[in-house]
Amino acid sequence: MPQFDTKFFPSLVFWSVVSFVLMLLIIGKYLYPAMVRILEERRTKVSSDFEAARVNREESERLLAEQKALLDKARTQADAMIRQAEEMAQTLRAERERDLAQSIKAEMEKATAQIVADREKMKSELRKETVTIIVRSLETLLEENLSDTQKVLYINKAMKALDDRKAG
Repeated sequence: MPQFDTKFFPSLVFWSVVSFVLMLLIIGKYLYPAMVRILEERRTKVSSDFEAARVNREESERLLAEQKALLDKARTQADAMIRQAEEMAQTLRAERERDLAQSIKAEMEKATAQIVADREKMKSELRKETVTIIVRSLETLLEENLSDTQKVLYINKAMKALDDRKAG
């Protein structure tokens, strides 16, 4: 192998060192600053991305907290509205029941008044029929026509007798 030949070794070492130094100078002058700049940019970008992520996380946590607060507020309002609706329904139900009770009471009073009126009418008709029967019975018994004053006299006596019988 020629690189291990002692005749070429010193010149090979010299040129290897020169190449190495030259390569170090080129790398140090051009490549290293570019690599440092790229790494610094990358570090800055990663750092800013981490910061942006932290800010976004904090913002999302704040928004989540706001959403939870709004949701709780909405639930509270919904519960209040439901309670209010239930109270209103209960009030309306009680009002309708009261109106119905008043209506039923009015109908009962009307029906009672009608029954009393019908009873009085029936009593009146019964009295008329009773008077008519009494007068005809008397006329038949006496076999004569009675005058109006006699009729009234007998009718009053008969009615008094009926009233005394009812009372006694």
